[in-house]
Amino acid sequence: MNEADRSRAQFPAAGESAIARMPSSDQSRNSTVLFLLALLVLAALPFGAASAQEALSLSGYGRSKVGAMLDDGSLFMLENTLDLQAGWDLGSGAVFADLALVEREGAAATFELRELYLEYLGEAFDLRIGKQQVIWGKSDGVFITDLVSPKDLSRFLVPDFVELRRAVTGVRANGYLGNHSLDLVWVPLFSPTILPAGDSIWAASLPFPVVPTIDPAVVPELSLENGEYFAKYSYLGSSIDLSLMGGWFWNDTPAFRVTGKTFTAPPNPQLASLDLQGEYYQSAAFGYGVAATVGPLVLRSEGAITMDRRYQGDFMVYPTGYTEKHGIQYLVGTDFSILGTTFGLQFIQDIILDHESALMNDEFTNTATIAMVRTFARETVRLEMLAYVGMAEPDALLKTQLVWKMTDAFELSGGAWLFFGEEGQFGQYDGNDSVFAGAKVSF
Repeated sequence: MNEADRSRAQFPAAGESAIARMPSSDQSRNSTVLFLLALLVLAALPFGAASAQEALSLSGYGRSKVGAMLDDGSLFMLENTLDLQAGWDLGSGAVFADLALVEREGAAATFELRELYLEYLGEAFDLRIGKQQVIWGKSDGVFITDLVSPKDLSRFLVPDFVELRRAVTGVRANGYLGNHSLDLVWVPLFSPTILPAGDSIWAASLPFPVVPTIDPAVVPELSLENGEYFAKYSYLGSSIDLSLMGGWFWNDTPAFRVTGKTFTAPPNPQLASLDLQGEYYQSAAFGYGVAATVGPLVLRSEGAITMDRRYQGDFMVYPTGYTEKHGIQYLVGTDFSILGTTFGLQFIQDIILDHESALMNDEFTNTATIAMVRTFARETVRLEMLAYVGMAEPDALLKTQLVWKMTDAFELSGGAWLFFGEEGQFGQYDGNDSVFAGAKVSF
C-alpha cells in the first residue's frame, strides 16, 4: 500500500515519533484545548436527560496482545489495553467519550483520550464538537480519500486497520436532504501522523546517500489561518454510492528541507554530510469515491489529486532537497463472494504529474491488495487475510489472523505478519516476520 493519507506520505523524519518531537508548548496547547472541551461536555450533562440510569451507556473491552519475531522468538509487542466508551443521551443530542488505559512493553501505563465530543442530532442537520474520528474512505487498507484523520504508523501497518486512524479536534456539521448529504469539517488544532521511533524495528529506511542530521518539524501554531477545512458531498442511491470531497490542510507527515551539506575534496567530490529540517506544509486535495452493485459484484473506485505536494529529489538539482508537483492517486476494486468466502481485489496507482528524472519517486507506483474473509463453525470462527503487493520490486506484506469468538463477550485471536522482498515499502521489513496472539473481553 502506498500511504495516501491526504496524499501526504513522504519519508519519516529519522523514524521519530511526531508526538515525541512535539514541543512542550504544543503539548500544553493540546491539553488546554482538550480540558476546555471536557468542561463543555460536562456542562451539557444535566440538560435533556430523563435520568442518569436511562441516559448513560457504558461499553468497552480489555485486551492483551503479544507479538514475537519468527527468526529468534524475541518479543517486540506486549500490550495490555483497557478501553472504556461512555455515552450520555441528552435527548436531541449526546456526549461520547472513549478513554483507554494502555501498557506497552512493560512501560508505565498511560491514559489515551481517543475521543471526546458533544453531538447534536436533528432531523436534517447534525453537529459534532470535540475530539473525533472522521472516516471518509471506503477502501481496504488504503487511505486515498481519508483526507481528515491522520494515522498512527508507529508500527507501520501491523495494527488492525481501525486502529491506524487518529482522532482530530474540531467541528463537524452534516446536512441531509433526501438522498443527498453535505459534510463540513473544521479542524483548528493540528494533529500529526505518529511515526516509528528511531530505534523501532518499524523505522523506515531513509532515501538519502548519507545519514542525515534532522531537526524535527515544528507543529503549526493554533490560529484561524492555520486551520484545516474539508467538505464532502454524498449521494446514496439504490444501487450507487457517490461522493465528492476536497480539503485545505497541513500535510501531517513532514517533508525535509536541506539546510546544510558538505562535500569531500576534489577531484571527485562526494556528499559527506547533510542537514535537514522537517517541515509541515499546506496544500489542497480534491477527490471522489464511487461504489455500485452490478449483479454479484460490488465495483468501487476512489481517487484524489493533491496540489503542490513536495517530493524529495537529487540535492544537486533541487537546492531545497525537494520540488513541488501535483500528484494523483486512484484505485479500482471489486468485492464478491464464492462458496461462502468474501474476496476484495484492488489496484492502486500513484502518478506524479510533470515527473522529472531527479525525483526519488518513480513517475508511476503500482500496488495491489487482496483481501479474504471466511467464517466457520456457525460464524464463531473467522479467518481474515489481507495482502499488499508492490509491483515494482516486487515486495509484499501478508497480514493474516484467526479469531475464535468463544462467547459474545470473549474471543481469542492469533496470526502472522509476513514480509516478502528485499527493498521497497514492504521488502525493507523482510526481517520483521512475526506472529501474535491475543485475548479480548468485551463488556
